[in-house]
Amino acid sequence: MTTRRKPRFSLRTAIITIVLGTVWLLIFSNAPALEGTVAAQGTVVDQEVSGKGLCEPIATVAVDGVTYRTPPGTSAKPCAYEIGDSIDVTYHPDDVAGTLEIPLEGSSKKAVALLPLVGVALLIGGIVSLVGNILYRRRGNA
Repeated sequence: MTTRRKPRFSLRTAIITIVLGTVWLLIFSNAPALEGTVAAQGTVVDQEVSGKGLCEPIATVAVDGVTYRTPPGTSAKPCAYEIGDSIDVTYHPDDVAGTLEIPLEGSSKKAVALLPLVGVALLIGGIVSLVGNILYRRRGNA
């Protein structure tokens, strides 16, 4: 008779891990841009600088005679843009103010693309742990 190996993680831990992985994926999934998103050139009008010296550009763009201001963009050290520089911005014509942003570039884009992998790993680990717990309990009842 072989000795049953007790699961490494509890049933509660497995369920919590599945929930955390699902929430992580919902928060950090890289949803594609809305269909009809427009790219334009904005002008850097301000920089938010953190205590660590990271710069986040803020730009304005005029759409149909109305000037809109972006939220802070990608952080960089040293500052990648100077006030007055031209910068790419994107927005959806149906909601310019709500969708206006400075898109990610270079290494920031790659780093953000990897974020969902953490959620996938949590989800897979939680499912494997849950299955192991269920099998362990079934064998114990048999």
